Amino acid sequence: MKVATTKPYLIRAIYEWCIDNSLTAYISVEVNQNTSVPHAYVKDGKITLDISPVAARDLLISNDSIQFTARFSGASRKIFVPISAIKAIFAKEINHSLFFTLETVQRTSYVFESDDANRLGPLSDDYLSHKDECERTHLKIVK
Repeated sequence: MKVATTKPYLIRAIYEWCIDNSLTAYISVEVNQNTSVPHAYVKDGKITLDISPVAARDLLISNDSIQFTARFSGASRKIFVPISAIKAIFAKEINHSLFFTLETVQRTSYVFESDDANRLGPLSDDYLSHKDECERTHLKIVK
């Protein structure tokens, strides 16, 4: 069983939180061959895009990508960003952010069997400090 990444769900949640609180949502993108952005605005292989309703028309945040149309220097451009290229989403006005590690390959470390849940004990406060064989996504909230 393949488990979907939580990243697009978290991006949609932060985006909705920004909209509900009248904040401007931005995404930070690592530009690669799979992104379609105006290269004149790319600096050091990165671009920051305003995805608020005022700036992004026909915004679609799917499980695989973010797509919308935006104006750059008066010209309308179609933007395509794979979810894997998104480094962060943040609210401009209060600088609350959610950062992601860039994924090269999505892996599922373990598939639970039905009786595995019964064998799980209570989690200690330091369960995240234990080393696993798999890589963990590290999220950091910056205030």
